[in-house]
Amino acid sequence: MAEKLIDMHMHTYYSDGDLSPNKLIEKALKNNIGTMAITDHNTIEGLRNFDNSYKDKIEIINGIELSAKSLKGTMHILGYDIDIENKSLNDKMHELKNNSFQREISLIEQLKKDYEIEFDYQDIINLLNSNHNLGRPDLAKLLIKYSKAKTVNEAFDKYLVSVNKKIKGINKELDYNECIDLILKSGGIPVLAHPKSLKLNEEELATLLEKMKLSGLMGIEVYHPTHNDEERKLFLKLANKYDFLISGGTDYHGEVTKPDIEIGTGKNNNIKIKKLSLLDEIRNRR
Repeated sequence: MAEKLIDMHMHTYYSDGDLSPNKLIEKALKNNIGTMAITDHNTIEGLRNFDNSYKDKIEIINGIELSAKSLKGTMHILGYDIDIENKSLNDKMHELKNNSFQREISLIEQLKKDYEIEFDYQDIINLLNSNHNLGRPDLAKLLIKYSKAKTVNEAFDKYLVSVNKKIKGINKELDYNECIDLILKSGGIPVLAHPKSLKLNEEELATLLEKMKLSGLMGIEVYHPTHNDEERKLFLKLANKYDFLISGGTDYHGEVTKPDIEIGTGKNNNIKIKKLSLLDEIRNRR
């Protein structure tokens, strides 16, 4: 049997993934993963809704991925080993879920205004009655259903990137200080997700990481399918410079949302993680 893999970044259908928590865990087991973290966007519902008997077969880490305001690119903060019963965390999750509904309605209105795209009333009601936090991938799937795009990426490129910019002013995202504080208060470890998405040069990223460390950031996601070898070396260098814990994962969503990403191995087998300092820290805390 090959040595078990680690995947510390994956999503269920409680945010924008394709699979239920149980199906996601089953797929992880099939792909020889020994340790996984469920890190849904702005929700912990996936952590409440899987069969606990799986914990005898695979190490499952409580996680979350919080969206943060960013002047450039996209910023997400991962939280690991969080207490899902923490009151502050649960209060904020309720607030973010309400915000996601309002944001989705604004996106639907902007699609109609800019592109004259209208969805049937029942499709909108079904969307708003979903059991997860809503996001742009939900609208991407609707656009595919209405033959406005063939893939999620095409839906983003043709429509959702531009309409999202139009409503950015009403998007109530947290700033990174709030994200880090929320994770720390819930007993977790805050980690900067996929730093490439920030679209910063080395000097800009180093300056930001220095500030974020002062706010309590404890780690950086070095290994991610979008990072090439050169970028990984840079992020590893910065992690060592600022004494950050090192994390990594595939950011798996599923065959519909991100068909080119496989759980445990990333894009074209560009990720096969067998050891992480973040995981060592989590285990040492127990």
